[in-house]
Amino acid sequence: MKMRKLFAVIMLCALGMASNGAAQARANGPKAKCVVLITIDGFRIEMLRDKDMPSPVLKEMAAEGVLAERVVSVAPAITYPNHTALVTGARAARHGIFYNSPFEWGNSTGVANWYADSIKSPTIWEVAKKNGLTTCSLFWPVTVGASYIDYNIPEVWSKEEGVTLRDVLCSHSTPRGIMEELEDEVVGRFSDETYLPGGRNSEAHTAFIASYLLRTYRPALTTIHLWSTDASQHATGTESAETKKSLGAVDYAIGQIVEGLDRAGMLDSTVIVVSGDHGFTDVDRSIAPNIWMREAGLLSADGTEWKARFHCAGSTAFLYVREAGDEKTVEKVVKKLNSLPQEKRDLFRIVEKDELERLGCSPDAALALEPIVGVGVTGAMKGEDIVLKKAGKHGYLSPRETTVTLFWGNAVRSGKVIPEMSITDVAPVIMELLGLEFDAPDGTLRDGIIR
Repeated sequence: MKMRKLFAVIMLCALGMASNGAAQARANGPKAKCVVLITIDGFRIEMLRDKDMPSPVLKEMAAEGVLAERVVSVAPAITYPNHTALVTGARAARHGIFYNSPFEWGNSTGVANWYADSIKSPTIWEVAKKNGLTTCSLFWPVTVGASYIDYNIPEVWSKEEGVTLRDVLCSHSTPRGIMEELEDEVVGRFSDETYLPGGRNSEAHTAFIASYLLRTYRPALTTIHLWSTDASQHATGTESAETKKSLGAVDYAIGQIVEGLDRAGMLDSTVIVVSGDHGFTDVDRSIAPNIWMREAGLLSADGTEWKARFHCAGSTAFLYVREAGDEKTVEKVVKKLNSLPQEKRDLFRIVEKDELERLGCSPDAALALEPIVGVGVTGAMKGEDIVLKKAGKHGYLSPRETTVTLFWGNAVRSGKVIPEMSITDVAPVIMELLGLEFDAPDGTLRDGIIR
């Protein structure tokens, strides 16, 4: 059996859970009793193809399962809109999560899109819960307060001085007391040192937590977010030693989840889906368009007074004007942009509102700037308008940094490669595996994945 082969090579295995009788009673019936969706933030095809990348678990799973080697993210290609697309099968125009952090019309607070009630489309957790299935999620974006997730440790942090990560997680995780239970049974006391968000040590902790919850409570649908690969690529680029170390940590974590759940006897009836949310590209400089807004007299130095301001999300800068329908200000912005020296003007294109609407971006943005390959954006309001710094970036509107999805388990085909699909196509596969009807408004159930 292909899955036993994987266990023999890397000492791993996967999950299989008991499914609710109502779902089993469907005409088609579930193809798997359990689906585990794991995201690797910033997952790129090179992480599987490059022999120097430390990903033996992932490479084995890709060879034995179904690999979608070019997965197109929703625009912009950043974390929160695409994690939400994975669980809704919808683009941002429908699900309502346009950015990691919302545009703030007043003073900046630094909040992120943490709250589940911001999602405007039905989620796979919600539909699974309504059909009597148990759901679980670990460190997934936009899940604070999600009543349809039975066991939920959301991605959230505090902006308040003196409030620790543990404080926040204990307040927002469900059911009440689950964090204390995990500390007692699995990982010991949480702290910023033992669980550093975006750090490599967090991946192993997440794996141990997942294994415990899966074998103890047997959820039919589990979602898990691993993201040290995103932090490393942002800080040091796509091919750095730090990025390879983070990929190794993620690969180890997935192996631990699979191995631990095999020991619980849950292997043969489970499908694991491993997906990225976006890819990455290396840049050597970034534009700072809010500096140009200051030069045009449309934005104060501290950002509190403004008529036009750019909201930078990933590698795209979205223009907001204070007064809705203020076309004169938009015209001033375009005039300023087109008056820049040619060597600066050549670094980006202006994306008009009608194109943004076709891409499913925020209807509140008047236009956007999309830089050329190798150039990012920054929201800085002081300093130089061109910032020279090498880094990893993502978040363009065009599908430059595509990601990867793989499906692994007895219910899916073996050794198959899908050249291209959309990230919105993942949710229909998951729900078909669980035997549940699901309307993915922008997704398609792809042939050739499920046996």
